[in-house]
Amino acid sequence: MRKQTLLPRAEEALLSDGLCPEDLGCSDMRELCEQLGEFIKLTVFKKGYVYATVFENEEYDRALAKLSDGTGEKGSASGKPWKRKRGAKALKPVKPRHVERVVEVPEEVAAEPEVEAATDLTNEPEVAADVEPEVEVAAEPEVEAAPEPEPEAEPEPEITPEPEPEPEPEPEPAPKPTISLTITYVPEADPEPQVIPEQAHIEPEPAPAAARIQSDLPQDFHTDVRCSSEQLSILYQALPSDVDPMATLEEDFRVARSTGALEGTRSNVTFALRYLQPDGVTPVRVTLRRSARAVAGKRWALTEVDAGSLDDIDLDGLAETKRGAWHAFASEGDITDPERAFAQMVAIGSWDDALQRLAQLAAPESWGDNLYILRDYLTMTFARVRAQGALLILPDGSSAEFDTRLLTASGEPIFAHLSPLAGDIPWQLDDFSTTGAAQPARYVASLAEMAFDTSLAAPAFWGRAFVERNPRLATSAYDPIADKVVLLVPDEGDALALLPTADSYEVAARLELPDAYACARVVSSGQPGWLSAGAGV
Repeated sequence: MRKQTLLPRAEEALLSDGLCPEDLGCSDMRELCEQLGEFIKLTVFKKGYVYATVFENEEYDRALAKLSDGTGEKGSASGKPWKRKRGAKALKPVKPRHVERVVEVPEEVAAEPEVEAATDLTNEPEVAADVEPEVEVAAEPEVEAAPEPEPEAEPEPEITPEPEPEPEPEPEPAPKPTISLTITYVPEADPEPQVIPEQAHIEPEPAPAAARIQSDLPQDFHTDVRCSSEQLSILYQALPSDVDPMATLEEDFRVARSTGALEGTRSNVTFALRYLQPDGVTPVRVTLRRSARAVAGKRWALTEVDAGSLDDIDLDGLAETKRGAWHAFASEGDITDPERAFAQMVAIGSWDDALQRLAQLAAPESWGDNLYILRDYLTMTFARVRAQGALLILPDGSSAEFDTRLLTASGEPIFAHLSPLAGDIPWQLDDFSTTGAAQPARYVASLAEMAFDTSLAAPAFWGRAFVERNPRLATSAYDPIADKVVLLVPDEGDALALLPTADSYEVAARLELPDAYACARVVSSGQPGWLSAGAGV
């Protein structure tokens, strides 16, 4: 506990106990406080006001407590204050002998010191916020108005006494009392800055944690994060039995850092996992907390897992959030996700910002609500670029780029530019421009991928008669899970994805029309009416 008060108040407390600075061989209270650096801090402000702050000292408190309850030993027979008895282990407080002050003061100013002292005590209303209430109450308003308390040079001679040499105070240089006061000099006129820096280590900063790839965040859960068995147990019960919780935590945290999906502060970070709570809407949320000191070499700890009520989770575990337009191509248990792979290789930042920049540069086009079609388009394009090795990296590794296959209104190709990052995410998306040399990814490689080939055997589907008479009703689409090009045909309100083989078409998936349109848009901007209208674009 700390108590701060004006230095003259502290001297009054000393005097009320029958002591004065001279009793300890000091000329004034300030010199005494400067000798007691263990538990008193002095704060000197610009206007010359001096405050004393007393800190707790358990050793001295115990010694005083023993003295007050009668369990302590009597003072040393030597009469020297604040001395330890040879061989004794306990501190023995001894009250110094009082030395009467002998101060020679000119007669004309003999009545002035009290007024000057009062002025020093009360002429600083602006620092009262950090002083205890009793100091504020003790202020005497009529003295506050005194305009000229500054000439402290006048009272100094009075307060700096010339003590007559008396045998009482030991001539020893201030016996370095075991009791001490700490003194700090602060240049600010307001004591608040003294407190704010200390609190900054206790109260986390409210700054949002957006797209943070900095080194102060953990990158490897096995080596950087302490995961208690209690929190891991929740994940083991909530997630499907074939899912590794640690691998999921690490991958999902990397995606959250890449896309700016972190929430909280620099020392308390929350992010969402790919799984939904039993209500089917709320994602499972995980909180990490950083400690001031490393424990077992790890500064971060998994402190909370919010997975809803475990009693409501069935044996199969929680379901994943819906993936992008390609989710229908994924087989049962397939964990491949092009968007997650994109975010783990490229720090995208805010998806909204990136998509807005790309849409403004590209020729006007309907990209759906919140540009969801453009988001899937960019994700699948990058998957194809990686699969075909079309990511152009400069020889010195200073940058990389890829052709988005989009055009501006004037027909110029648009490139995505990347810069290298140090850490588990190797690249960062910088911007889009019409300057670049990367080659676009290629899709259609055969006629059967571009139009319905009647020479190939095909499963029955509702729109076959229309497609046979109008081949343009079929359209190419991209399956990023298998990295294949399929042919979409209409089938009772859905799109049937047919994968051409050497002598037939096989059903690859059935897609809802909005998803089918997004997968087809990656290949071409011109789509048949049944698909565009069904997707609402």
